[in-house]
Amino acid sequence: MATTNADRRPRLLDGIDLRALPLTPEDAFVLSRIDGTANEDDIAMATGLDVTVVRAALEKLASLGALRYGTETSNVVPRPQAPQRTSSGAFHIGPIVETRSDSSGAHPAAALYDPVELDEPVDVAPDMKRRILDTYYRLDQLNHYELLNVDPQADKKAIKAAYFALVNFFHPDRYFGKNLGSFKPKLERLFTRVTEAHDVLTRQAGREEYDRYLDSVRRTRALDKTLADARGHATVVERLEREIIAQADLEEKARHSYPPPAQPSSGPPHSDPQAAVITTPTPSLRPPSDPDARRRALARKLGVSMPPAARVSLAPHDPQAAAAAREAAAADIKRRYEQRVAELKERQVQHYVDAANEAERAGDLVSATNAVRIAASLASADPAMRTRLTELEVKAAAGLADSYLEQAQYEEREGRFRDAAKSYQRALRGKPSPKLMDRVATCLFMAKGDLREAADYGKRAVQGAPDDASFRVNLGKIYLGAGMKQSAVSEFERAQQLAPKDDTIRDLLKRARH
Repeated sequence: MATTNADRRPRLLDGIDLRALPLTPEDAFVLSRIDGTANEDDIAMATGLDVTVVRAALEKLASLGALRYGTETSNVVPRPQAPQRTSSGAFHIGPIVETRSDSSGAHPAAALYDPVELDEPVDVAPDMKRRILDTYYRLDQLNHYELLNVDPQADKKAIKAAYFALVNFFHPDRYFGKNLGSFKPKLERLFTRVTEAHDVLTRQAGREEYDRYLDSVRRTRALDKTLADARGHATVVERLEREIIAQADLEEKARHSYPPPAQPSSGPPHSDPQAAVITTPTPSLRPPSDPDARRRALARKLGVSMPPAARVSLAPHDPQAAAAAREAAAADIKRRYEQRVAELKERQVQHYVDAANEAERAGDLVSATNAVRIAASLASADPAMRTRLTELEVKAAAGLADSYLEQAQYEEREGRFRDAAKSYQRALRGKPSPKLMDRVATCLFMAKGDLREAADYGKRAVQGAPDDASFRVNLGKIYLGAGMKQSAVSEFERAQQLAPKDDTIRDLLKRARH
């Protein structure tokens, strides 16, 4: 009978130093839910991850020797507490019993948050502490569907059921009268996000708008990764350069390698190759040329002797000349080697340029940008390649600017000002405009971010459109928030000149003067 997810119950093995394993935060999250009784489906429910993601993480942990499947008890850490279902159908997973090779106090979930937070003396059960922290520190990575642990195609009924199941855990009223410490603001934020997810996904118009937003995020994610993944790009370039050097070294070795002399075809083989003696037939003397023979014959007939042939004297050994010859030979080898490396590098550059051209013709600007970036790194001294890379990056950003703008507008409407500022900045790469600069400045100000950066974007917006009163008002608000009253007054006064009937500007100016 085939094994189902419900039959696959992973167990942690004893004596494993979990801190030494190459775990991602997701792996650590899955690891923190293994208690010896929960199967793959239980862990997926407890973590909010897709079961395929959970299975991949478990298989990785198994390959690292951290766990095994089945009921074997040999060398397996016992788990004292089984998961208990609540009335909502969700699982309470008991605390993990961890085995270490030392007593450093490290926790498997330390990749997600400081494990010291688990030890805070509050009126919250250990398993709930972990669940609160696990979810809280992943909020920025989870969309509404992932937070509620429902499929994007889930109907309204399923979404409501998932919501009420989570509220059973995260509603602050559940802990009324208890000492929550730092967990109180975390629970409040969790409850707010879960409620927001429910409200958006249970309204048709809100859900359609949110789905469009997610589609836009997916379209731009590849470019974001391309522009941000400097480490991955550098790794590719380093690998290519190593391959080029290896190829040049191989060719140079082949050029200076000669086959060993052939063994004689007859006779027994030599047992010691080093002792083998290769006999070379003595070359026969070349007969003298005809003119010499005629002269000697004529001399014999006449009874006279020919004058002795002039002796060729060898030049005395010159150590300096020999050293110069060796240096010249070495320089020639080096020149030829460097030339070959340059040829191989040029071939790789052309390969990536051709790939970029093909991707650009197909409309895949992200792949084209990736290819040219590699080519530009290999040909770092070529300014034309750098120019091409800049042009492609701008073109790719321009092609996705509308998607970034759509994301920014949605995030701003939802009050996610920090995210909105980032999206507006990305839209600016492709479609620079004073209006977008003003939106970046405003969102940074509303997010209580870097006011210096906000003012910089605000000034650029005003410089680009000096007669737009709204831009000056927003810049004045930033100055006022930064305590720069005189600068704020100057901007409000100029805005009032541009829009003398605007009562809001008059009130702002009055407030700035006091």
